[in-house]
Amino acid sequence: MTVSSQLTPSTRRPASPPAVAAPGSLFARLAPRLHRFGLGLLRAGLGGVFVWFGVLKAIGLSPAAALVAGVMPFDTGGWFVPALGWAEIVLGVWLLTGRAGALLLPVLGGHLLGTFAVLFVTPELAFDHANPVLLTLVGEFVVKNVVLFAAAVVLTTRPRPGF
Repeated sequence: MTVSSQLTPSTRRPASPPAVAAPGSLFARLAPRLHRFGLGLLRAGLGGVFVWFGVLKAIGLSPAAALVAGVMPFDTGGWFVPALGWAEIVLGVWLLTGRAGALLLPVLGGHLLGTFAVLFVTPELAFDHANPVLLTLVGEFVVKNVVLFAAAVVLTTRPRPGF
């Protein structure tokens, strides 16, 4: 006699709910539309963030300007941060259009990889007490770019039937 056969219906654990919604459920019917809507939101959000941050750099009001200038291995003068801002504006608009993803991804990837220079050039700004697990606010600002790059991969490698 097995243990399960000795259990009465009142002592058996209830079955777990299904991990995936039933095919006829409301969620199953809405999921494809929500996914498409979500991709549009992702494109607008990512492109918008690049334009917004770029504008702040281009007009000299970015709180990250001193960080950017301080990490560069050369004298940035007054031209580098605004130029970077214009490049970010172009990248943001490019993301918003959804065109030429195969070309956009390496350009955007290079830009985002460049932001990781902070972790190596000025680790004292990125890590608390030289501990690579304890990020400072600057460290979190930089590391979140992993998520931005992942979003860019999703957007630029997906066939574009519409927005």
